[in-house]
Amino acid sequence: ITTPSAPAAPQYTAVFGKAMVEEVRRDRRVVGITAAMNSGTGLNLLQDAEPEHYFDVGIAEQQALLFASGLALEGRKPVAAIYSTFLQRGFDQIVHDICLQELDVTLAMDRAGLVGDDGPTHHGVFDLSYLRHIPGLVLMAPSGGEELRKMLALAVSQEGPTVIRYPRGVVPTEEGESGALERGRSWVRREGTACALLAVGPMVGAAQEAAACLAEKGISCAVVDARFVKPLDEELLERLARQTGCLGTVEE
Repeated sequence: ITTPSAPAAPQYTAVFGKAMVEEVRRDRRVVGITAAMNSGTGLNLLQDAEPEHYFDVGIAEQQALLFASGLALEGRKPVAAIYSTFLQRGFDQIVHDICLQELDVTLAMDRAGLVGDDGPTHHGVFDLSYLRHIPGLVLMAPSGGEELRKMLALAVSQEGPTVIRYPRGVVPTEEGESGALERGRSWVRREGTACALLAVGPMVGAAQEAAACLAEKGISCAVVDARFVKPLDEELLERLARQTGCLGTVEE
């Protein structure tokens, strides 16, 4: 008797690739761009399903972003999928060619955060700092697969430059919040009175574990899936500050 094994949990990269196919079929202006990281970004799925909406510029991140800028100026909705660590090479293009012109370009940053076996050259640990200060940029971080799909849909439907950062690895099995994603709005996953933990991306799970440990010690701790690093949910932050008097942030 052979017991069937459970299906492997999906990776963020695969979730993104499938979501890109869905977005292209929903809006024919959407195109995907990679800089020689076809399967590494999940855009191989788009290449197979919609080859005319897939572009590979080779190992040239600066060119990928300039190309995206040109497509946006012509009315397309480009999504450039680049590892966080390699996106650093195109910082000038992000500032001058995308954000300064307020173009409808989406940057999908795979391998954001610590990446384990990929090694120190691939750690994406600087992007929150070098992107958040750029005017006009929206910066999101999903805590699961459903949020990633919603963030991609939001990014290609809105005007202006948007970044979605997500990690290397398996997507958590926990379901996301129902309904559409609203720009700049966080999700309170757990209410509390003593303090509030504001987490982004994969650190939301760690914050929930911490809150559970604190609850065993009689400390009521709220957990917020911030989702947006920029813009911040100022209304919620003010409420939690008044309610708990103690805010903490959790990220890589």
